[in-house]
Amino acid sequence: MSLELPHTVRKKLSEHTEFISGHDKLQQIRWLSKENYHLTLAFLGNVDYVMVSSLQYALEHKLCTTKAVPFKFSEITPFPFSRSPKIAAALLERTDELIQLQLNVADCVRKIGISIERRRFTPHVTLGRLKSGSRKSLAFQPRQINLEGVSKKVVIFQSELNPQGAVYTALGEISLG
Repeated sequence: MSLELPHTVRKKLSEHTEFISGHDKLQQIRWLSKENYHLTLAFLGNVDYVMVSSLQYALEHKLCTTKAVPFKFSEITPFPFSRSPKIAAALLERTDELIQLQLNVADCVRKIGISIERRRFTPHVTLGRLKSGSRKSLAFQPRQINLEGVSKKVVIFQSELNPQGAVYTALGEISLG
């Protein structure tokens, strides 16, 4: 379950990743295409179509009065913050609107009987995946960015992993006012 990013924001993020990848001489990061950029609100795991349909219906009612959500990116950095980060991510500021949306989505997901991961919500967009052998020797330094936008849509994605990375398919969309 994700917050859709406007095309213009995805394009700007892509410009930042192109700059960073130009300095990645060891090719330690497998960068995602900008079409795959999204802000994950909850990981649902394997959920059957009936549950997805029920979830979309519940979210439409829960979020019917939710306004479009403003967001602001602050940096692109290795993530999570540990000795062995797994991704290159664009981090977002933890705004009240963003936190409330994530809480509402998580509450809705739980109420229809789907278990979600208990990770602390850290608003971020995955831009690239670090290759496993390079995680400890990564030369990529955090890069400050100033990029703002507004999201008008929550999307329920199916994610299928293959050797080239994840393939995302939209299963449902909920518009925000």
